[in-house]
Amino acid sequence: MEQCPIKEMEIKFQCVMDTENRLFEPVPARQVKPEWYKKLPTLLPNGPRKDLETETIKKCPAMHDWLSMGYLIRNRHSVFVFIGHDGNEPVSISLPLKDDITPEELKKIKESKTPEQLMAHSKGMILAENEWLEGSQKYGGHPAVQVKGSSWDDKMCFKFKMDFLIETPKGTSCYYLDPFLFDNPYFQTWQGVIDTDNFNQLTTNNMLIFYPKVDNSFIIPKGTPLVQIVPFVRYPWKHTVEFLSREELHEKFKEDFQGDLKKMNDRQPLDDRNEFKQVYRKNWASKKEFK
Repeated sequence: MEQCPIKEMEIKFQCVMDTENRLFEPVPARQVKPEWYKKLPTLLPNGPRKDLETETIKKCPAMHDWLSMGYLIRNRHSVFVFIGHDGNEPVSISLPLKDDITPEELKKIKESKTPEQLMAHSKGMILAENEWLEGSQKYGGHPAVQVKGSSWDDKMCFKFKMDFLIETPKGTSCYYLDPFLFDNPYFQTWQGVIDTDNFNQLTTNNMLIFYPKVDNSFIIPKGTPLVQIVPFVRYPWKHTVEFLSREELHEKFKEDFQGDLKKMNDRQPLDDRNEFKQVYRKNWASKKEFK
């Protein structure tokens, strides 16, 4: 498979806090897999066809590639997310907790009914307290009215201000994606694109925004994937629409693939359960590296 003629590129995660107290960490996505995915077998014995085992999503090369794309941002410490109201307005506030917090202290935080109670109950239990609280008050969330008319307009979105910024080479940007395959029950990450080659100052590209799925306060455990960062090159694109006959379609493939293509067109079962997977990787797949 012909590779894109681009040399290896570098994405920089520039930390702005000391190592011990930093709140977030980037890791290659291929190093982290959802727990349900790790436990899932590749084949299930009872499928729609009694004579064949059922392949699970674990056999899909596209899903394997997706789970390996880019970098995951994880929290290095547990975070308490307060969901409540300030008067009549919905409020969401996120606070990173010290690792040595006791069950009694955590219970006291969970009992907070108002933002004022939360700040009083959490005093001395928060990491980077002064800097974080200032950031929470200034960047703590987006009011629901900003997405009025959508299915997300019932709650205030909360924000994390990462303690590092992201920089990529000229002509590149980053997708900020919801790592949805981790199936987080508490929040959904807002997605976006940032031109990280130019827009990479301290208070610009290090904001993460989340929509709470639940009505009550919750804790984000340490090590939770928060966002998937995938860098890409900003090539200009145009689109065309073509209509191909079956004969023209066949011509687009290599001669040694014609037998396998005929089987698929005739809806015949492949001889080997791994056959299509291997054909895809042999004929079409390109290597993707995120070190």
